Amino acid sequence: MLKYYISTVIFFIAFLCVSGLTLATNLESEASVVAVGDNLIHPEVYNDAKTGKNSFDFKPMYEPVKKDIQNADIAYVNQESPLGGDDRPYHGFKRFNTPSSVAQDLVDTGFNFVNGSNNHAMDQGESGINNSIHTWDKFKDKVLFTGVFNSQEARDEIPTKTVNGIKVSMLSYTFGTNGIKPSHPYTINTFDETQIKKDVKEAKKQSDAVIVSAHWGNEGHHMENKTQERYAKVFADAGVDVVLGMHPHVIEPVKWVKGKDGNKTLVAYSLGNFLNGQATGNESNDLLGRLNFKLVKNPKGVKVENVKWRSMVNHYELANVYDKNSKKDFKIYPLHDYTDKLAEKHGLHYVNGANMTKERLQDITKEVIDKEFLDDESL
Repeated sequence: MLKYYISTVIFFIAFLCVSGLTLATNLESEASVVAVGDNLIHPEVYNDAKTGKNSFDFKPMYEPVKKDIQNADIAYVNQESPLGGDDRPYHGFKRFNTPSSVAQDLVDTGFNFVNGSNNHAMDQGESGINNSIHTWDKFKDKVLFTGVFNSQEARDEIPTKTVNGIKVSMLSYTFGTNGIKPSHPYTINTFDETQIKKDVKEAKKQSDAVIVSAHWGNEGHHMENKTQERYAKVFADAGVDVVLGMHPHVIEPVKWVKGKDGNKTLVAYSLGNFLNGQATGNESNDLLGRLNFKLVKNPKGVKVENVKWRSMVNHYELANVYDKNSKKDFKIYPLHDYTDKLAEKHGLHYVNGANMTKERLQDITKEVIDKEFLDDESL
């Protein structure tokens, strides 16, 4: 009888433990995230994508990384060059205007969080801002587009999207707009400590996790500067979960920044470029960054876990090796899948004699990104 009693008690305790574990597991939800840098559509890129007088197809350029993007619950990209309007000439640096069809191709590739706040946002003036907003509004059932606004009401609304039961807010800030001042203070967010604290406080009331898109840093530099470090601390102290940096056009370190309340904020100081036709620079400008991580929600809050870096390559070739403007066959490859044979064909060899080899790109990655965030698939 005693043995029966003891067995029953043990069974009951085990049942409670298993039930408790199951309940805890059921209360936990997660969302996978991928983030890339500047989708910067130079004339060489949109000319390569041209399929007719006024038609373009960028999808083949994204195809080698499409599966990785589509597999994520949240896929972020910075649309660096504005979709200023198909009613005016397309243009590259310094006043970009990108074919609006790139929006559809990004959506088809799997991107659903898109930033428009960067130093080129005002390249086509406020009418260009309105055209960008109008284009992305067509995808508002699928895409959270933010960073530029056409009213104070739109600016004051916290951009939030619920993914797998996790409410995620995305705030965006840029250091400036290349000297083109908007007519209204609400048009675009620039770095202002007071406003940032206010925005983050409101976002944290409405959401489980807060992601910030930060357009900052020095172009061509693989290390963050003092201003980036200062604002990274501002974001961390305010309780931001993740900061996604861009603008330098090269990759910069990923770090955990401690906030005043003991929290940790994941900061990717620069994800570098994404699809681009940048004529200046070297192999660093065609080494692209992608950050993978998970947002895990439980009754205690949201944690950022499984953070891994994935380097990619912006590949193109030259139709004529004596003409650096004859770039063609743009494609983005995971560095892990990139071959020496492809690297030998890269047009950058003929543009400025860069050391465009897979080994060189692997070495840069290891020099910049801490080994904590690297594994076999990173390189």
